[in-house]
Amino acid sequence: MSVPAWKRSGSRLDVFFEAVKLRHIITQMIMRNFGMKTGKYKHLVTRKMRENYPDLKRAFDRIDAYQENVEATKELKQYEQWMLNKVRSNLFMYSSELVEKIAKANEIKCVELFEYRERILLEDQAISAVAAIRQEVNFIEEFFDIDLNKYMNYSEQLEKVKNFLYKWKKSIVKEYQKKLEEEKQK
Repeated sequence: MSVPAWKRSGSRLDVFFEAVKLRHIITQMIMRNFGMKTGKYKHLVTRKMRENYPDLKRAFDRIDAYQENVEATKELKQYEQWMLNKVRSNLFMYSSELVEKIAKANEIKCVELFEYRERILLEDQAISAVAAIRQEVNFIEEFFDIDLNKYMNYSEQLEKVKNFLYKWKKSIVKEYQKKLEEEKQK
Protein backbone atom coordinates (compact mmCIF):
# COMPACT_ATOMS: atom_id res chain seq x y z
CA MET A 1 0.00 0.00 0.00
CA SER A 2 1.45 3.36 -0.99
CA VAL A 3 1.44 6.56 1.03
CA PRO A 4 -0.20 9.60 -0.62
CA ALA A 5 2.31 12.21 -1.75
CA TRP A 6 0.92 14.90 0.55
CA LYS A 7 1.48 12.62 3.59
CA ARG A 8 5.04 11.67 2.73
CA SER A 9 7.89 13.36 4.55
CA GLY A 10 10.65 14.97 2.56
CA SER A 11 13.66 12.91 1.65
CA ARG A 12 17.26 14.08 1.57
CA LEU A 13 16.96 14.52 -2.17
CA ASP A 14 13.86 16.68 -1.74
CA VAL A 15 15.81 18.95 0.60
CA PHE A 16 18.63 19.26 -1.92
CA PHE A 17 16.26 19.78 -4.87
CA GLU A 18 14.31 22.53 -3.06
CA ALA A 19 17.53 24.23 -1.91
CA VAL A 20 18.83 24.29 -5.48
CA LYS A 21 15.50 25.75 -6.62
CA LEU A 22 15.82 28.45 -3.93
CA ARG A 23 19.35 29.19 -5.09
CA HIS A 24 18.07 29.69 -8.65
CA ILE A 25 15.41 32.11 -7.38
CA ILE A 26 17.99 34.08 -5.36
CA THR A 27 20.35 34.19 -8.35
CA GLN A 28 17.55 35.51 -10.57
CA MET A 29 16.75 38.15 -7.96
CA ILE A 30 20.39 39.26 -7.98
CA MET A 31 20.57 39.27 -11.77
CA ARG A 32 17.40 41.36 -12.00
CA ASN A 33 18.78 43.94 -9.53
CA PHE A 34 15.99 43.08 -7.07
CA GLY A 35 13.45 44.52 -9.49
CA MET A 36 14.89 48.02 -9.37
CA LYS A 37 15.55 50.07 -12.49
CA THR A 38 19.09 50.19 -13.79
CA GLY A 39 19.09 53.66 -15.28
CA LYS A 40 17.91 52.89 -18.79
CA TYR A 41 14.82 54.91 -19.43
CA LYS A 42 12.97 55.99 -22.50
CA HIS A 43 13.76 59.59 -23.37
CA LEU A 44 10.87 62.02 -23.55
CA VAL A 45 12.46 63.77 -26.52
CA THR A 46 13.06 61.35 -29.37
CA ARG A 47 16.18 61.24 -31.55
CA LYS A 48 14.14 62.23 -34.60
CA MET A 49 12.81 65.31 -32.83
CA ARG A 50 16.36 66.32 -31.83
CA GLU A 51 17.51 66.00 -35.44
CA ASN A 52 14.56 67.98 -36.81
CA TYR A 53 14.84 70.83 -34.28
CA PRO A 54 18.55 71.40 -33.48
CA ASP A 55 17.80 74.98 -32.37
CA LEU A 56 15.88 73.61 -29.36
CA LYS A 57 18.95 71.77 -28.03
CA ARG A 58 19.07 73.77 -24.76
CA ALA A 59 15.40 73.02 -24.06
CA PHE A 60 15.90 69.35 -24.82
CA ASP A 61 18.93 69.26 -22.52
CA ARG A 62 16.89 70.77 -19.67
CA ILE A 63 14.14 68.22 -20.26
CA ASP A 64 16.74 65.43 -20.18
CA ALA A 65 18.27 66.76 -16.96
CA TYR A 66 14.86 66.95 -15.31
CA GLN A 67 13.93 63.45 -16.48
CA GLU A 68 17.27 62.05 -15.28
CA ASN A 69 16.72 63.67 -11.87
CA VAL A 70 13.23 62.15 -11.59
CA GLU A 71 14.46 58.72 -12.73
CA ALA A 72 17.41 58.81 -10.33
CA THR A 73 15.03 58.78 -7.39
CA LYS A 74 13.50 55.54 -8.66
CA GLU A 75 16.57 53.61 -9.69
CA LEU A 76 19.82 52.07 -8.54
CA LYS A 77 21.77 55.29 -9.08
CA GLN A 78 20.69 56.59 -5.68
CA TYR A 79 22.57 53.78 -3.89
CA GLU A 80 26.31 53.37 -3.62
CA GLN A 81 27.64 50.68 -5.95
CA TRP A 82 29.75 49.05 -3.21
CA MET A 83 26.62 48.53 -1.14
CA LEU A 84 24.73 46.87 -3.98
CA ASN A 85 27.73 44.65 -4.71
CA LYS A 86 28.02 43.64 -1.05
CA VAL A 87 24.32 42.76 -0.78
CA ARG A 88 24.50 40.74 -3.99
CA SER A 89 27.60 38.86 -2.88
CA ASN A 90 26.10 38.15 0.55
CA LEU A 91 22.95 36.69 -0.95
CA PHE A 92 24.90 34.65 -3.46
CA MET A 93 27.25 33.39 -0.74
CA TYR A 94 24.42 32.38 1.62
CA SER A 95 22.50 30.54 -1.10
CA SER A 96 25.59 28.66 -2.27
CA GLU A 97 26.49 27.86 1.35
CA LEU A 98 23.02 26.40 1.86
CA VAL A 99 23.37 24.02 -1.08
CA GLU A 100 26.96 23.18 -0.09
CA LYS A 101 26.06 22.23 3.50
CA ILE A 102 23.15 20.07 2.37
CA ALA A 103 25.35 18.30 -0.18
CA LYS A 104 28.09 17.69 2.40
CA ALA A 105 25.61 16.39 4.97
CA ASN A 106 24.06 14.13 2.37
CA GLU A 107 27.44 12.60 1.52
CA ILE A 108 28.06 11.41 5.07
CA LYS A 109 27.16 7.78 5.51
CA CYS A 110 26.14 7.63 9.15
CA VAL A 111 27.56 4.51 10.76
CA GLU A 112 29.52 5.89 13.71
CA LEU A 113 28.28 8.37 16.30
CA PHE A 114 30.71 11.09 15.21
CA GLU A 115 29.30 10.87 11.68
CA TYR A 116 25.78 11.49 12.99
CA ARG A 117 27.05 14.49 14.95
CA GLU A 118 28.85 15.86 11.90
CA ARG A 119 25.74 15.51 9.74
CA ILE A 120 23.59 17.22 12.38
CA LEU A 121 26.09 20.10 12.56
CA LEU A 122 26.01 20.49 8.77
CA GLU A 123 22.21 20.49 8.84
CA ASP A 124 22.31 23.20 11.52
CA GLN A 125 24.63 25.25 9.32
CA ALA A 126 22.22 24.85 6.39
CA ILE A 127 19.35 26.01 8.59
CA SER A 128 21.43 29.03 9.65
CA ALA A 129 22.09 29.79 5.95
CA VAL A 130 18.31 29.88 5.41
CA ALA A 131 18.01 32.34 8.32
CA ALA A 132 20.83 34.45 6.86
CA ILE A 133 19.09 34.56 3.47
CA ARG A 134 15.85 35.64 5.14
CA GLN A 135 17.62 38.41 7.08
CA GLU A 136 19.50 39.66 4.03
CA VAL A 137 16.32 39.77 1.95
CA ASN A 138 14.49 41.57 4.78
CA PHE A 139 17.29 44.14 4.84
CA ILE A 140 17.06 44.62 1.07
CA GLU A 141 13.28 45.07 1.22
CA GLU A 142 13.48 47.60 4.06
CA PHE A 143 16.53 49.56 2.95
CA PHE A 144 15.75 49.75 -0.77
CA ASP A 145 12.01 50.06 -0.05
CA ILE A 146 10.89 47.33 -2.45
CA ASP A 147 8.71 44.26 -2.15
CA LEU A 148 10.70 41.35 -3.55
CA ASN A 149 7.72 39.00 -3.39
CA LYS A 150 6.21 41.16 -6.11
CA TYR A 151 9.08 40.18 -8.40
CA MET A 152 10.01 36.71 -7.18
CA ASN A 153 8.07 34.42 -4.91
CA TYR A 154 11.12 33.52 -2.83
CA SER A 155 9.40 33.49 0.57
CA GLU A 156 7.35 30.36 -0.07
CA GLN A 157 10.43 28.52 -1.35
CA LEU A 158 12.47 29.64 1.66
CA GLU A 159 9.86 28.23 4.05
CA LYS A 160 9.68 24.99 2.09
CA VAL A 161 13.46 24.50 2.32
CA LYS A 162 13.47 25.34 6.02
CA ASN A 163 10.68 22.85 6.75
CA PHE A 164 12.40 20.10 4.75
CA LEU A 165 15.63 20.76 6.64
CA TYR A 166 13.89 20.57 10.03
CA LYS A 167 12.20 17.29 9.09
CA TRP A 168 15.46 15.85 7.81
CA LYS A 169 17.32 16.90 10.94
CA LYS A 170 14.59 15.45 13.16
CA SER A 171 14.91 12.06 11.45
CA ILE A 172 18.70 12.10 11.79
CA VAL A 173 18.46 13.01 15.47
CA LYS A 174 16.11 10.06 15.99
CA GLU A 175 18.57 7.75 14.25
CA TYR A 176 21.41 9.22 16.35
CA GLN A 177 19.53 8.62 19.59
CA LYS A 178 18.74 5.07 18.53
CA LYS A 179 22.42 4.48 17.74
CA LEU A 180 23.40 6.04 21.08
CA GLU A 181 21.09 3.64 22.93
CA GLU A 182 22.60 0.71 21.03
CA GLU A 183 26.10 1.85 22.00
CA LYS A 184 25.10 2.13 25.68
CA GLN A 185 23.71 -1.40 25.70
CA LYS A 186 26.97 -2.88 24.40
